[in-house]
Amino acid sequence: MDVGAVLRWVVLLAALVVVLFPFYWMINTSLKPAHEIFQTPPTFFSSAWSFDAYRSLIETRPILRYFVNSLLVATGSTVLSVGLAALAAYGFTRFFVRGELVFILFLLFTKMLPETLLVIPYFQIMADLGLINSYAALILAYTSFALPFSIWMLIGFFRAIPRELDESAIIDGATRLQVFFRVMLPLARPGLVAVALFTFLIAWNSYVWALVLTTDQSRFVLSVGIANLMGEYRIDWNELMAATVIAALPVMVIYAFLERHLVAGITAGAVKG
Repeated sequence: MDVGAVLRWVVLLAALVVVLFPFYWMINTSLKPAHEIFQTPPTFFSSAWSFDAYRSLIETRPILRYFVNSLLVATGSTVLSVGLAALAAYGFTRFFVRGELVFILFLLFTKMLPETLLVIPYFQIMADLGLINSYAALILAYTSFALPFSIWMLIGFFRAIPRELDESAIIDGATRLQVFFRVMLPLARPGLVAVALFTFLIAWNSYVWALVLTTDQSRFVLSVGIANLMGEYRIDWNELMAATVIAALPVMVIYAFLERHLVAGITAGAVKG
């Protein structure tokens, strides 16, 4: 093995350590007994590791309720966003739309607006609709923020699919909806996966909107529930880290399963046009 290859491996391993160490330290802290957390020098391994923090968290806090709420909201936002974005992208790429370029530029412009600028209008709209403290309020809010980028991204994927495939399917007797579901969606699967993961992460990690649109503890999502673990005079760091590990695991599992499609989506967008 030449020197260049060795150096590349060293750099890659060093980068891997830098990326994984915070997650390891989070797990390490969640498993430590409380008296070891601020021990000097810090301990990277402990003979007293246990799941007491996880057990205490589940028994004394509604962390599982928060987890289910986050899962429902993130899944609902993902399904709604991907469905609407796919239909919009299909319409833009297969039909003549007056002012298409202006609309696409407007979509990108909306991503430049800070979300906090819209807190009061969104709260007022949801209050008028009677949706405060509901999953629907969070799903609609997250979907509205994910849609501009999702539509813009899927337009690129749908444009890369030859129109001849649509025409062949229509000649064979397929309707426009059948073409959309049986031809377009399977061919655009990498893009759909990338958009789905993007939307899921927005909904799963969002804090401000969940804090504003929900005041009932039974509707809190994980981000708000974890923030509430930090008391005014005391913080149980091992429980806080345990809750953070619980919140991070679903994203890591989903990414592990969808990584192949996500990479395919990114590379397809880079070489097709």
